[in-house]
Amino acid sequence: MRSLFRFIVRYHFFFLFLLVEILSVGILIQSNRYHRAGFINFTDDVQGFIFDHLGGIRKYTNLRKINHDLAAENNFLRNQLDRYNQLLSNNEIRRVDSLPGRLYTFTPATVVNNSVNKQYNFVTLNKGRKHGIREEMAVISANGVVGVIYRASSHYSTVISLLNRDFRLSAKIKKNDYYGSLYWTGENYRHAILSEIPYHVELQIGDTIVTSGYSSIFPEGLLVGVISGFEQAQGNFYIIDVELSVDFRKLTHVNVIQNLLIEEQVNLEKPETDD
Repeated sequence: MRSLFRFIVRYHFFFLFLLVEILSVGILIQSNRYHRAGFINFTDDVQGFIFDHLGGIRKYTNLRKINHDLAAENNFLRNQLDRYNQLLSNNEIRRVDSLPGRLYTFTPATVVNNSVNKQYNFVTLNKGRKHGIREEMAVISANGVVGVIYRASSHYSTVISLLNRDFRLSAKIKKNDYYGSLYWTGENYRHAILSEIPYHVELQIGDTIVTSGYSSIFPEGLLVGVISGFEQAQGNFYIIDVELSVDFRKLTHVNVIQNLLIEEQVNLEKPETDD
């Protein structure tokens, strides 16, 4: 203890100088928007770099599950391709020359950090602005919807996941197209609530829940989960318990979706202002 005290006394000018420097940088960041944005991007990159390297061991131990998910996704894509070829051969698909049939682009990414036990959970990906990732892009896995890009730095991005109490998703019952709002209650990481479904709608345990498409972010028909229970709430609406298709504790690989027409849609849907 005496040695530590003598060390502090001996170098107290250096520690004082270091403290003043830290306070000065803090004041500069707080008072200047440009420096604050740069500092946030820098810390996001540093945090992402650390998570990326620390996640290597976890990814190695999950290789068997990763291979299983990739095989399932490949099988799904083969089925979709076969269906597309059948429709094309029957002339049921018309291509648009100006877009050559493309409405969305998909960017693969790896999860380098993830949380499921908080009220407001986020996922960190190893792709950022340098890879074309921007805020408000959809994020999915082989098993279904994951969330939306919340913030992006040069090489990393954070995702506000379904397991975040601030997140709302427009979802519908696949068999009848009745749609509502899906949200997480902050309790079980495998379950969420679908609301605003009228009481006269016929429901069954096991009914599939998918994205409604009433969004500029998510395409229609992406898997969200299945109905695991329901009860009538006030106002003649159901409270529907949905078992999520994505197990966030095992989330390793995702795809980031960009809507190529999002700017046109958002501009069209803006409310008109009176002159």
